[in-house]
Amino acid sequence: MTRYTVAIDESPAGWKTVEWVSTCVGQPTDSVRLLTVSEFYGEALTRSEQRLHKAAAFLRKAHPDLVVEEDVTGGPTADRLVFDAGDGDVLVIGGNQVHRFLSALSGRVAERVVAHAVTPVVVVPERWVASTGPVVVGVDSRTAASALAFAADVASQQGRRLVFVRAWELPSVASPYGMVYLDTDRKLWEHESQLELDAAIRAVSRSHPDLVSRAEMRQGSPRHVMLRAAEEASLVVVGRRHRTAIGAFLLGSVGETLMHDGQTPVCIVPPLRVAAIRREAVAQTTSRRA
Repeated sequence: MTRYTVAIDESPAGWKTVEWVSTCVGQPTDSVRLLTVSEFYGEALTRSEQRLHKAAAFLRKAHPDLVVEEDVTGGPTADRLVFDAGDGDVLVIGGNQVHRFLSALSGRVAERVVAHAVTPVVVVPERWVASTGPVVVGVDSRTAASALAFAADVASQQGRRLVFVRAWELPSVASPYGMVYLDTDRKLWEHESQLELDAAIRAVSRSHPDLVSRAEMRQGSPRHVMLRAAEEASLVVVGRRHRTAIGAFLLGSVGETLMHDGQTPVCIVPPLRVAAIRREAVAQTTSRRA
């Protein structure tokens, strides 16, 4: 059972979210909530509702038994998406790549949503084309657990292969003459990366013994390695390290690079502790309602 919250707006990327989720749903218990956020002085309510009706009709035609809800809500877009997605399992939003300047003027909504979401967020590029490729997951020591669990579940549900990718690069230090790479530590860093990759494979094998997978270890910066790996994928899954959009921008987030430069949907998964907080909050809300 997966409950998708799908954000829709008037942009081309907004409609791509609907097309993407249509390729993912299939379980009898899956459900989709179509959501449009209408900010102050936003578009007319009638126009928002028409767009939702069109999206719902598209999904019901492809999946007659799918439970589809339509909702127009108000408030600051990023904050509202983060709040409303807390009742679901996955938030799906569009990624504006062609019109980056307009996206920046509107406050970089996708980046802010990804930075604060308590559920996995799938960002669908506006130039996305459906693919039958594998699910690719980035493996590292800080975010692997949450990303691995999500990627394995998606690959299993959709009958796709899972590709583990571990990027590694030599450590370096700054000097008056530029960057100095510590080549003598090559074997050590490569060995540690292999250990992390092996641990990820064992973890997934225990939870999904029938899943077809392969592992790759590539030397290079994580951003560039994952961007290349995404070219063959139907979905790329990475863990979230940063808690703010500006932190991801300044420190070179892998998810940020994939969102802006890749043509493959990317799912950024928050740490497991964030998901645990979310489950506890939902449980408390449910008990109060009861």
